[in-house]
Amino acid sequence: MIHGSMKHYPSGRKKKYNAWKKTTRKVEFKPMEPTQTYRRETPNYPSHDGGGSGSTGIHLSTKERQEISSQYTVAPAYNKGAYQVIPRDQVENIGK
Repeated sequence: MIHGSMKHYPSGRKKKYNAWKKTTRKVEFKPMEPTQTYRRETPNYPSHDGGGSGSTGIHLSTKERQEISSQYTVAPAYNKGAYQVIPRDQVENIGK
């Protein structure tokens, strides 16, 4: 935030000011009318169930997860910093 004079604009130009002129503000309050709530005419068919991040509906036990993960290895992708999942039979091609 820039601290400066209230008599000048941020660009540095001086504001016009008349000390003898009185400014009055008239505030008028109006009551708010209640509006009708919006209702869909057609049924809502959501495109996503919102089941969380990456939820596929398949629930595996820890033993099953270990069996599946033992078939793969994780290695850096061609010296780029990111990692990739590689099957065990292609481990010899990691750096190529």
